[in-house]
Amino acid sequence: MRAVRFYPGSLMPPAGFSFFQGLEEKAEEGFHLVAFAEGALDALKDAPRLEAKSLVLLSPLLEGSPLLWAKAEALRFALERGGLEGFARVGRAFFFGPGTVGVASRREHRVASRREHREEALFEAWREGLREEGVRSFLEFVLHLRDERRWLRAFEGRVLVLAGAWDAFLLPPLSARVVDFAKGEAVRLLLEGGFLAPWEVPEEASALMEGFVSGEGFRPLPEGRGP
Repeated sequence: MRAVRFYPGSLMPPAGFSFFQGLEEKAEEGFHLVAFAEGALDALKDAPRLEAKSLVLLSPLLEGSPLLWAKAEALRFALERGGLEGFARVGRAFFFGPGTVGVASRREHRVASRREHREEALFEAWREGLREEGVRSFLEFVLHLRDERRWLRAFEGRVLVLAGAWDAFLLPPLSARVVDFAKGEAVRLLLEGGFLAPWEVPEEASALMEGFVSGEGFRPLPEGRGP
């Protein structure tokens, strides 16, 4: 038996995990858990019980910090003063990579790449999909988040952390600290994007995740070949 279980986060784009639904066909036997943002904590709590083979954490929120809490407070202020539109305007700078955040001139807009158009469409879809209940739930989670990485100590399977190289919300050093607590094999890879990088570059994210849940990413090199 093989199965992939998904744990969404409150700020996930409307497309959800639809980009990654083909993972189960690639996965080796056993359970494989995929979680985004605050969903990482629920996945970690379930992983030992399910005896999961692997755990994929997308921009995992497992450790609070004064800087992270300050950003959440800024987002809450934006929500209170400007509603969901205010939250989206501030969140654009925190959650997306430079391709989506940048404001192109009229001439640049005419020659914008296909990726830039896709990133702009992603932001618009994300903004329109925001719900106040979900946003408030996300902010409360972050503001009360301390260090939950200890849950990794109870999991012996392999761990993949995918994070955005340009993530202004969960800074790269914080996502790097997640693998420090892993008991088994663990790796962190950076994607070209922000907090929502897996949706900014879904093809790259899908390829990495497929290789990981299949076991390809952790097979030893042939004898005599090193890194």
